[in-house]
Amino acid sequence: MGEEQKPKDSWGSGPDFMFVMKIASAYWSSRVLHAANRLDIFTKLDGRNTKDATVEELAVQSNADKRGLDILLVACTALGLLNRKDGKYSNTAVSDYFLVKGRERYQGGIVSMFDDWYTPWLGLTESVVTGKPAIHKPHDISEEATRNYIMGMHDRGVGQAYLLADTVDLKGKKQMLDIAGGPGQFTIFLCKKSPGMKGIIFDLPQTLKITQEIIKRYNSEDQVTTMEGDYLKDNFGSGHDVVLLSSMMNQESPEVNKKTFKKAFDSMVSGGTLILQEQMLNADKTGPELSALIGVNQLIHTPAGAAYSEKEITDWLEEAGFRGIEFKKLIQPSPFTVLTAIKP
Repeated sequence: MGEEQKPKDSWGSGPDFMFVMKIASAYWSSRVLHAANRLDIFTKLDGRNTKDATVEELAVQSNADKRGLDILLVACTALGLLNRKDGKYSNTAVSDYFLVKGRERYQGGIVSMFDDWYTPWLGLTESVVTGKPAIHKPHDISEEATRNYIMGMHDRGVGQAYLLADTVDLKGKKQMLDIAGGPGQFTIFLCKKSPGMKGIIFDLPQTLKITQEIIKRYNSEDQVTTMEGDYLKDNFGSGHDVVLLSSMMNQESPEVNKKTFKKAFDSMVSGGTLILQEQMLNADKTGPELSALIGVNQLIHTPAGAAYSEKEITDWLEEAGFRGIEFKKLIQPSPFTVLTAIKP
């Protein structure tokens, strides 16, 4: 027999042969986190005097099967969410900081939000084919889904709020309107940084019930108030010298965004500052990756949303009358770009 034929390209050359598999299986990691968060594993561990526990103890507390839970905890350990030593588990710095209820920067709410979104994402192919969302907005589902969504936005946004308050100078400003402000943490932190400024969070009544709880949590009742309204239908009042639009442009069509910019412009005093905080595509629409994936999420969740480029948003703002548009990318790990514009 002749010598065995070898493939033309060896495994040592060409693209990473694990690249496709890593993308295809990426949801495995997220589902492990979702399950551990739903079982409240990280808070259970923090609640113990010894700060660690065996799988038998955690299985009893979680009403879970020992084998099933141990498999999950081993996966959490491999992902860097738990420590495992001598058969006992404890929280890592990451889980202790972000996944224990009661921590200042707790992110369990956003984990629950993405857990809720898992089923809608199963409908991605159908959404691509039909162009229609796989699910209605959270406000249309249940009070629990609304709370998960709003608290998820809060938990994710606290670190971002610190950065935004350190990035934008609002010295001398008197009245700020946060359109579709949701949990309101950006207004709260910006107002704390600018003591003479009053903040108004404009959103739907079912959202503002949760917003008001958050305002009280930060003892900001004297500086931050709420105003019920629907930005798709209602005007934004008048006399604002600051207007904030955060993470909402990608939820809507270009036509809606143009109308929103015009209503914001009309509500502001001359010399007022518009702040727009968003995860935008680059001019060529080749990335960044997270911005592109946010566009996919909007396809699944909204009738007309998409990820937009910096150029598209700039053009719409100028069409509304804004001038002096400036961009600033925030420091890592924030994926956001902050845009400011002035009403002449």
